[in-house]
Amino acid sequence: AKAIEGSIQAIENQAEERITHKKETLKSELYNELRAELATKEFVRAEINEVRAEISEVRAEISEVRADLKQNSLLLKILIGIAVFGLTLFNPAFVKVVEMITN
Repeated sequence: AKAIEGSIQAIENQAEERITHKKETLKSELYNELRAELATKEFVRAEINEVRAEISEVRAEISEVRADLKQNSLLLKILIGIAVFGLTLFNPAFVKVVEMITN
């Protein structure tokens, strides 16, 4: 009976050791997986922040381009006005009309 009890106790001890070993292994694997996932999330967050910064830069560049476009549009209107004024002023028919009005 003592031998059977000893065998049962040895089997229980081995089972407990295996369970303890498996628990520690699972804890270790879970910890490593969680660390890897956290590192991945941090990496993704950093990438998202970089993309947000790039988007802000692009928006600033778009604003600059729009301002340049507005300025060029205004300058083009002025240039067209000067051209129309010049063509009108030096047009012989316009000169005759002015001469007729002043005479």
